[in-house]
Amino acid sequence: MRVLCFDIGGTNVKFGVIEDEKFLEKGLFDTNADLGKEHLTNILVAMAKSMKEKYQIEGVGISCAGSVNFEKAYISIAPDALPSFSNWDFRKIFKESVDLDCVADNDVNCFAKAECVNGAGKDFDHFIVITVGTGIGGAIVMNDQIWRGKNYNAGEVGRVLIGNAKWESVASTSALIKEARRAGLDVHNGIELFQLYDSHDEIAIAVVNRFYDLLGVGMANLVYVYNPEAIIIGGGISKRESFASTVEKYMNSHLSYGFRNTAQVLCASYRNDGGMLGAYYNFVEYKKEKK
Repeated sequence: MRVLCFDIGGTNVKFGVIEDEKFLEKGLFDTNADLGKEHLTNILVAMAKSMKEKYQIEGVGISCAGSVNFEKAYISIAPDALPSFSNWDFRKIFKESVDLDCVADNDVNCFAKAECVNGAGKDFDHFIVITVGTGIGGAIVMNDQIWRGKNYNAGEVGRVLIGNAKWESVASTSALIKEARRAGLDVHNGIELFQLYDSHDEIAIAVVNRFYDLLGVGMANLVYVYNPEAIIIGGGISKRESFASTVEKYMNSHLSYGFRNTAQVLCASYRNDGGMLGAYYNFVEYKKEKK
């Protein structure tokens, strides 16, 4: 089964034609969200028409931020990165314009689906995926199934309060860089900050350790609520070799007896392609259920 998959973000849109879990073609283009929903819709439709002719694709899988109605394949509440994109009905768009069926889900749910099928979560039945970047995204897997909640809003862990602040406002990568600059460090990204950290800069060490601790506090709360077998972390920062083991140490320091050391912390298997692969798996399952 050949499926055209889109991973729609605020900055760019990744696309790929996938067959048997392998990419026949992939690439990306600018989202240009300021040009509006209709502009981007026209680009997606044009690409679907082209890929249908080139590869005889059978459908479209969508991974997108926001509250995505999984059953009907539309965005009910737009994400912050695409504020004017509410009520975006993907299934209607692709059926009417290209005669292709479509499945859509939240981007972190799609990422979790990929990890569930053939990634770091494949050996677990109960786990949580978080992505740490500009914000903190989340997805919850129970009994090997994505738990989306009544209004498809489950997993919005970045909004959980740590003190009086949202978790993602104090423990995301963007929050880390802001804190480093407030502390007097001339850094512009995580790579520069961790270079100072690795060279034993005292200010960098203090800032990073505070970040690890705040990340660990939020993860400890997830362990108390969901009792997962594992927490899988994605995002650029998860590429750091010692990241998972360090965060696990901080998380366990906030857990009491009986909860401590009950959840493994792992880095995600997928990086850039996880959202598209998850959208592919969603579409394949959808078509099997329709038969």
